[in-house]
Amino acid sequence: MKAEVVRLTVKVTKDVTYGDAPLQKLDFYEPDKPNGAAVLDIHGGGWFRGEKQKESDMAKRFAALGYHVAVPNYRLAPADFFPAARDDVLAAFSWLRTHAQVENLGVFGSSAGGSLAVDVGLAEGVPTVSWSGIFDIQQWFADHPAVVAQPDTKTDFVKTASAEIDQGGRNDPFYKWFILNYVDADETKFSRVEPFDRLTADAGPLYLANSQAEIIPVSGIYRLAQAAAKVGVPVTLQVIPGGQHAEGYLSAAWPGTVAFLAQHLVKGSI
Repeated sequence: MKAEVVRLTVKVTKDVTYGDAPLQKLDFYEPDKPNGAAVLDIHGGGWFRGEKQKESDMAKRFAALGYHVAVPNYRLAPADFFPAARDDVLAAFSWLRTHAQVENLGVFGSSAGGSLAVDVGLAEGVPTVSWSGIFDIQQWFADHPAVVAQPDTKTDFVKTASAEIDQGGRNDPFYKWFILNYVDADETKFSRVEPFDRLTADAGPLYLANSQAEIIPVSGIYRLAQAAAKVGVPVTLQVIPGGQHAEGYLSAAWPGTVAFLAQHLVKGSI
């Protein structure tokens, strides 16, 4: 007797406009067996690079579980500094809320996308998954005055799979550089980029993951978890051993992420 092979089909509508700027477009993934929920999937890239196609595999993973998925492009620095990226993902989430025609929505992102995911979760009160989000900025800069900002030397970012990017552990010069690049070197904006001043009891539950020794300081998720606990926001914290970054630790973080989203978004889940 042959084993039955189940093939899931996903309808993908590309380059849907959600704003007037050239980068304000998204790809929309529709599952063949919807579970009644939708996820906004936000790409990373230090707020200065990256694009929605790099999230195609992740979006299909979510769609295979029954989620409608929107993957937006958003404006990048230095052409558009903070808060352009945040404004864009909030607009993309509004588009998803209108067009997915489902009751429950959540947000996922990795690296800079993880930071933007938390921005959405705080503003919209929806369940949020952040892998390697950038949260420890003001204190980190105060603790690392001698670090000289340096851009990344990689030239193949667009062609490199997300799971293979920034897997070399700590890179403090690059960390300092891409944060300064995001705010046009205006350190007075750090408090507005960080989530702490915007965190209230109305925020959605948080799933925060980070590697112990990766490019993004793990101190960020500890600080955010403590702040969330103080205002009564539920937090799930996962610290992965080693130096893998964001989707580089997909196999470790995926099971917990799936369970978290199902718990908060899918009816009938435990």
